[in-house]
Amino acid sequence: MPVITVNWWQGNDRKARKDLVTGITDVVTRVSGCPDEAVTVIVRDVAPDHWSTGGRLADETRPPRGRR
Repeated sequence: MPVITVNWWQGNDRKARKDLVTGITDVVTRVSGCPDEAVTVIVRDVAPDHWSTGGRLADETRPPRGRR
């Protein structure tokens, strides 16, 4: 019974989350052979000021919303 956790920046809407969990579930069921009901996907929204890459907080380097 796979459990997948996804951490991504907060601000994604419900449709984006739905598309993400549907796609992940499809891949896991195809690869593992387990039924959809056996796959759990946990999506965690993380604020950019709680995310760091290369020693810099993401809110310092992230382009403003809508300018990606």
